[in-house]
Amino acid sequence: MNDLAYEDLPPVYRIPFELLTEIFLQCYHDNTVYSSHTEAPFNLFSTCQRWRLVTLGIPLLWSSINVSFTHNACRPSLPVLNSWLDRSRTSPIAFSLMYQGRNAFFDDDLLSKETLFAPLEALLVHLARWQNVYLDISNVPNDAIFIPCPPSEPMILKTLAIRTFEFHPRHTTSLIPVFMDWIASLAECSPSLDSFISYGRGYITHLSGFNSFCSVPWSRLTTLTLEHVSETLALFILQRSFSLVSCNFAGLGHYLDWIPDNQHAGPQLRDEIFLPKLTVLTIITENDIDRFWGHLIVPNLQELEVHMLPSARQWHQGEDLVQFFRRSGSVFAAGSDTMPATTSTLIQGPLTSTRGPPISRLVLRNCNMRSRLGVCVKLLSDSLRDLSVTDKAMVDDAIMKLLTFPDRLTENTAALPGQDTDNQNTDLGNENVFLCPRLEQLTLRRCIAAADGKTSRMVKSRWTLPSPGFSDGRIDGDVDKEGDELARKLRCVHIEFSNPEHAEDFDVLKEMYSTGLGGDVVVKKGVKLAKRKTTAENPPPVNVPVLQPPPLWRY
Repeated sequence: MNDLAYEDLPPVYRIPFELLTEIFLQCYHDNTVYSSHTEAPFNLFSTCQRWRLVTLGIPLLWSSINVSFTHNACRPSLPVLNSWLDRSRTSPIAFSLMYQGRNAFFDDDLLSKETLFAPLEALLVHLARWQNVYLDISNVPNDAIFIPCPPSEPMILKTLAIRTFEFHPRHTTSLIPVFMDWIASLAECSPSLDSFISYGRGYITHLSGFNSFCSVPWSRLTTLTLEHVSETLALFILQRSFSLVSCNFAGLGHYLDWIPDNQHAGPQLRDEIFLPKLTVLTIITENDIDRFWGHLIVPNLQELEVHMLPSARQWHQGEDLVQFFRRSGSVFAAGSDTMPATTSTLIQGPLTSTRGPPISRLVLRNCNMRSRLGVCVKLLSDSLRDLSVTDKAMVDDAIMKLLTFPDRLTENTAALPGQDTDNQNTDLGNENVFLCPRLEQLTLRRCIAAADGKTSRMVKSRWTLPSPGFSDGRIDGDVDKEGDELARKLRCVHIEFSNPEHAEDFDVLKEMYSTGLGGDVVVKKGVKLAKRKTTAENPPPVNVPVLQPPPLWRY
């Protein structure tokens, strides 16, 4: 091949080095989850000598790796791991490190004790380049001698994810503080850290700053995800995390996740926890978390998801959610970007706010709101663009009526989208009010309690948008302060009926999907739709001959 002239070489060998580098960069993928010999950089590195040289000259291809180890083995092996890290040169690195051995004593195997953390020690050589890290070393043997805490040199670490240490009766008390001290020290010497994630059912208390000397720098975080945390400890962390933009609590509950002592009876909470930058909040719980809602004030919240686990008891906190929206909406209406000395300057006596925070996406799953869903939606009516309700029969005739656009807008109609007299569902009967004019996506699964025909009528009113008064899915000439049209056309609708008495809704929606409406309509598994009833609006087909009964037999 080397004896051939350049013009005689195959096209693949004539690709310039710079162009080949750009092509290989497009092949990069995250190796922190899994590594495959059929993907980059392995397949590129082993193709030919030229590609091998090009691959070795691209540090980014070697900047992520997945490492798993036991007490006597490592994958990849230590020589391969060291070679991989050297090839990344000065690039920021991302990795996952997982201990996959059994949680047991070493039985006096001194060699295993000394070599257990060899993979971590190899990674610590490049500590200053750690950027995105996942550590699962919580299940190491109980009598392991943990490595010293990382040095206090500045790092570029941005995301730290851990699996928390789960206590066991055989655990020694010396390992837990060392492990947690190491994690806290790692976070403290990372001024760029803005995302912290904790998986597992272990206790996060040792990193919270309560009842411990070490803590994650909560005030610097913009993204937070915690699994298996009590609502008390979650609130304690939130009141120190005033820079949060996105927050996710999975397994929020009513359990004791700290060890009480004589000096600390429990985390001390402020009456009002103000989070001015939080825009995304996701909660998965199996308990009523009324205390959680009672402390929070989130004036700029834009996305809220609440998932109640099906195995849990009934969720009866619709009124708590209403009051949370009103408190947050009162601060939002006042235009305050910073928290006053006390929120009592903005919130005094009974809450009468007619609008909530500017939530554009609301997801409720398995939440028994009883009669408060309508009030919640009315408080968010001006900003809501995506509404999803799953399980529990909550969307009744009154709510469906307010979601239906009228045939013709009157002067009073468009002026009252957020009006609320707060009288259970009786305040939803005002004919001059329609909800959520900006709604573009709607999901209603197994939660419709309205009569047959009203669901399809509501969707049709927002899909066809009758005239006069509407044009191309918007109200003619009616714009908000930012110049954005107030009424929008539904683009995607997902419906699942759990009641067999929705034959008309099902047929009408099917026709709409065939004409361009996005989404789908289905019936709950095991439920068979009843026959569609004949009404004045749904007469029998014309021009069908009517068979006469046969003449009577004569005896």
